[in-house]
Amino acid sequence: MDGAKTVVTHCLNIKPYEKVSIITDRKLLKIGQAIYDACREINFDTVLIVMEPTGRDGAEPPAVVAQAMKASNIVIAPTFYSMTHTKARIEAGKAGVKVLNMPDISEFSFTKGGLTADYWKVKKSTEKMFYAVKNSHNIEVKSENGTDVTFSVENREWKKDTGIIHKPSEIGNLPGGEVFIAPVENSINGTIVFDSFKLSDNGLKLIVKEGKVVKTIGNAEKLMKIFDELGEKAKQIAEFGIGTNYKAKIIGNTLEDEKVLGSVHFALGSNVSFGGKNKLSFHKDGVITNPTVKVDNKLIIENGKWKI
Repeated sequence: MDGAKTVVTHCLNIKPYEKVSIITDRKLLKIGQAIYDACREINFDTVLIVMEPTGRDGAEPPAVVAQAMKASNIVIAPTFYSMTHTKARIEAGKAGVKVLNMPDISEFSFTKGGLTADYWKVKKSTEKMFYAVKNSHNIEVKSENGTDVTFSVENREWKKDTGIIHKPSEIGNLPGGEVFIAPVENSINGTIVFDSFKLSDNGLKLIVKEGKVVKTIGNAEKLMKIFDELGEKAKQIAEFGIGTNYKAKIIGNTLEDEKVLGSVHFALGSNVSFGGKNKLSFHKDGVITNPTVKVDNKLIIENGKWKI
């Protein structure tokens, strides 16, 4: 409940008169119920909507859920599969709704991890990194695990997730704490090796050419099944992000792992919701710990340590 109250009061600053929808599914009902209970202590116009899991990150929720999202002032979505990159979330944002996504969030995040942070400190570190990379052109990422990849972010806009979501139409994930961008799709070349990736054992290696995965090395059975089902668009490297949350820890849970201070992450699949051109019902992140990152040939992270 302490973590749930952090969500309701500090991160969202919910008011008694706002219309709040808690959208969860049967796999995360315990967490959804805790957030609902915390919200009800200060807001009586709160509803709890329980649906079946959608089946895949980026898959659309039922139409009635999408309608409820758009009719709310605030949506909190602890769901097993992410709704961050869905049309339902995008349309809700256009309608002025604040949307907080918490896909596959772990109880660890509430008790020992990223949700135990002081979010004003997270906001400060997030903005520090944001202004270090803003208006950049070219990125190089290397790591001792074998990652060696370069790409362009020319004319793409960096986004920041501070964990503080107080204004209409703002969106975010919790635990919060990252800056991220949609790289220019065909500019990405090299090797990406994930230290944490939910669809595979750690150490999955992706060989990338002109933005698309052309070869996998390691246990990629689940990922290859998605590639076979969804086609070439699922092979697109869609996102690059930098973690900024000093309390987040690597636990094998993407939502927590990608926020770890000093880590970086790449995602496959859709990126239209944050400035890219690749659209489909799939988005999955993988994390690299202790990376070395150069932005326009300036060293900003060395072996996981910030240099800004």
